[in-house]
This record gives sequence, C-alpha cells and structure tokens, in this order.
Amino acid sequence: MISVPFELSHDDNNPINMVEEFVQSKGWAFSRLDECAINVALPGQKTKFDVSLEWQEEFSALLIACSLPLEIFTANHEMAVQALEKINQNLWLGHFDLSNQNKFPTFRHTLLLRMIPSGIAVDLVADILDIAAAECNRFYTTFQLAQAGDIRLHDDLSAAVFETIGEA
Repeated sequence: MISVPFELSHDDNNPINMVEEFVQSKGWAFSRLDECAINVALPGQKTKFDVSLEWQEEFSALLIACSLPLEIFTANHEMAVQALEKINQNLWLGHFDLSNQNKFPTFRHTLLLRMIPSGIAVDLVADILDIAAAECNRFYTTFQLAQAGDIRLHDDLSAAVFETIGEA
C-alpha cells in the first residue's frame, strides 16, 4: 500500500507541488512538465506504470491517468474495447480507456479538491495512486492478452473480475 504518514513542507493551493514532494519522499522517478503537470513512474508488480497528473485550477480538479506500457494495435482494438467495457462495469472508482491515440490502456480518475486542505489532499492522491496501481496490476495480464489478440482473454478477464461472496 502506498499511503504512509507524510508531512508537507508547506500548504499550497497547487496540488502538483505536494505531489512532487510526495513522489520525492518515495524515491520514485518523475518529471515536472510545468506548473500544472507532472509525470511519475509508479512501481507495479510486473512493470512500472506511467502516471500523468494534471491540475485544472478552474475546476479545482486533479486528473490522474495511469497508463500501462502495452500498445494495442488496430487488429486487436475491438478485443481490447470489449475487455474495457467488462472491466469498467466492475470498477467502483475510476475507469479504463485507451489513451495516446487509442493505443494504451489507461486507468483514469479525477479528484475534486475544492476546499480540501493539502494534508488531506495528499492522502487522497496517495490512495488513488494505490488504487490505480492495484487495478493496473489486476488487469495487466488481460491487456497483454488483448495486445496479442489471444482468445484466452475472455477466460482471464472472467477470473480477474470474479468477485467472491462470504468467507471460506
């Protein structure tokens, strides 16, 4: 789990500044694109995920997009779209789409941070990064199969979205 106690060095209206401090404290690779955007290499179980965070001040919204490094080619696009539809039906928070010219599976979520103190906002961002990594890890194999056009995708997807009820 990513969330750990973290103290901000200052209170700031721009959450990208606190995200940068948080990422530095984790030792993760990142690049600050501008005042309102940062890219982060988020460690996953099988690979690193490329996370883009973009602050939109007019809406007090922080867009978080976590991309898997699996390019879906045109021949397998329909299979990937069907997988996305089934996956998104089972997500409580965020959704997957194909980003970067309809090629890369990406988990997206937007946080509305109006009137949220920075100390709480950094916890919210950490939680969403944790959820993004968990969902990307959960469906990584599914998207690998979609990338390859492998018909075993449907079996893997059924197992990945299977929910248990009760305890054994």
